[in-house]
Amino acid sequence: MATRVRVPWAAVSLLVLFLGNCATSRFPWPANGTSASATRADVVTLNASYRRTSSHVLVRRVMRPSRASLDYAAYHANFMNADPAPEGAGAANGSARPRVANPFGGALVASSLTGSVGKTPLSREERAHALALPPLVELLLSKKVAGAERLQDVVERVRAENWGLGGGPQWVRQTATEAFLHATGQGQPAQLWIKIELAPWFKGFASAPDEDGDGYPEIYGRVADDAIGAVDDIATFVHSEYEGRTLTLAEVKAWAHQLASYWYPSYNTDLVAPGASWPSDETEPAVRAELGDASFPAPAVVVRGKPEGTPVYNVFLVDAAATAQAAETASESALRLPPSRPSPDTAAVRKRVLDELAGHGGTWTAWNNEVATLQEVLKKRLADMPEGSKAIAGRDGYLFFRRSMEYLRGGDLEKQKGDRNPIPVIVEFKRVLAARGVDFLFVPVPTKEEIFPDEIAAPGQPSPAGLAGQVVNPFERKFLLDLADHGVETVDLLAPLLAARKADDAKSDAKSKEAKSEPLYQAQDTHWTARGLALAATLVAERIKRYPWYSRIAAHRRALTTKDASFSRHGDLHARLPEAERATFAPETLVGHQVVNPDGTLYEDDPDSPIVILGDSFTGVYELMDCEHAGVSAHIAKEIGYPVDLLMSYGGGPNVREKLVRRGLDKLAGKKLIVWMMTARDLYDYAEGWQRLDKK
Repeated sequence: MATRVRVPWAAVSLLVLFLGNCATSRFPWPANGTSASATRADVVTLNASYRRTSSHVLVRRVMRPSRASLDYAAYHANFMNADPAPEGAGAANGSARPRVANPFGGALVASSLTGSVGKTPLSREERAHALALPPLVELLLSKKVAGAERLQDVVERVRAENWGLGGGPQWVRQTATEAFLHATGQGQPAQLWIKIELAPWFKGFASAPDEDGDGYPEIYGRVADDAIGAVDDIATFVHSEYEGRTLTLAEVKAWAHQLASYWYPSYNTDLVAPGASWPSDETEPAVRAELGDASFPAPAVVVRGKPEGTPVYNVFLVDAAATAQAAETASESALRLPPSRPSPDTAAVRKRVLDELAGHGGTWTAWNNEVATLQEVLKKRLADMPEGSKAIAGRDGYLFFRRSMEYLRGGDLEKQKGDRNPIPVIVEFKRVLAARGVDFLFVPVPTKEEIFPDEIAAPGQPSPAGLAGQVVNPFERKFLLDLADHGVETVDLLAPLLAARKADDAKSDAKSKEAKSEPLYQAQDTHWTARGLALAATLVAERIKRYPWYSRIAAHRRALTTKDASFSRHGDLHARLPEAERATFAPETLVGHQVVNPDGTLYEDDPDSPIVILGDSFTGVYELMDCEHAGVSAHIAKEIGYPVDLLMSYGGGPNVREKLVRRGLDKLAGKKLIVWMMTARDLYDYAEGWQRLDKK
């Protein structure tokens, strides 16, 4: 899904007039067919006032939660999926008229194109099983279903159609949004039909039909046989797995985590605790006002986003009676430990950083000058990124994130002004916990760019290869020292991760016959791999075992084991690439190590545990999405032999404490340790600011 910015479409018509007088042609395909609709019969929009072009809230009920129905509920006519009018598009079009001789590069049968679903051969039953196309393609690719790559090519050819009007790939005039399977007769292959939505700002066709009245004119067409070949494998997967299987409540939860994490880079999304009804007292007044007096009982999923600083919501009600959810197993009695005094140990990190500083000229400026070659590479790569792009391709299949590269150029974190400076907030939180007898560890997770700086340069350009395995952001080290000066203990992940990278390189240089180690970070994703998170879990667990109170937990130690679970996916950076570059990257196949209880069931975090992991998506990957039960919290639990409590927020590491505070600070009396683990990139210029507890 491409990066999108929410825009008020009510103003788009004025913008188009301002941009220039693009010539229009009459809509060239048949329209105004028999009255018909194309939706999913098991998905209903509940907020009657919903308008795609102006609403900030979408509430939908899913009567049978298949993956197909959930994806449709999230993607169909959702206000979140809106591309703004590209700058200069109208002026560039000038007086040219759209060319329609070979639409969509022949991906669709030209004679099948129509502006009315009633003019297609789709039956009422087939129209009632509309499929959200973008998530379906992603799932087909991850499952390696035959025909998936060719279907992805069809979607990209639709998106790339410019009607001969020029403009770059950022001028997306239409998108393939939905698909329909059409049975042509017994023994005959199925057909695949696609719904294409024209962007509201594109006025190339006069009187373009908009049968559903959502502001996005539609074109329907059949995928050409030579564009995709037989669709039987796709149809089989859809009928048996995508539509055919009802998800359990646990699987619905996992789907929600995947959705929130996938949407986060574009929309700053996070999951909100659903509660007994929604909206709740904590929901913003403007959102409640949009809903009027409407209230929705027992939502299964509440996704909150802030794409432009204004809160927006997607809320999903799932009929629980339709799921195949097994009965919940009652949790064991909570382990209660006696009070104790916090025992922070800052000496080891302090000594390590000071020794490093002495070995690099003794000043932060001198050390930073040593990495000037990387700074130049970063500067050039950031300058080369297209407007609005959040990812860029490096070497050897690696993708990198704009925000992470900006963090490496951010300088002294302590010198950030106002709520951009994380140190006062972290120190305040440590004091709040200490007053209640709770130990505290802060664990910044290094960015992929710090571990693989030699992969950032573009192919064919000079690479700072000598910096591989070295500290390339000395101010991250200063940050650890600054926290130590305030009595905040940290777990230093950077030094061990760099040591592991060095060992990998040495093994490669020696042409070792040992099996090649899994990289520490995913090539197409911002996050670490199973190997990277397991290393972090081991380091955190080693510290936990040194606390005086740990012996009481060890008395209840459980023998947790692991089993492998593989999965394939495009990483979260793939959809942030420029459109033309995405097709060159196939999904990554990864392996997670699921943690298994002594009775053979998969590990689950325990909200009653005396140890809390507060985190962002680095604690959610492998645990709450993808293979699941294999994240850093599960591996910490395996190492210490006891479950932990995980509270996480996608992209919200700096303010994830709010989820803990909402439980009530008095509940901290039963906790012994808070581990705050979050990506280091959000230590620099975090958009929402670091909010102090005493300002809430």
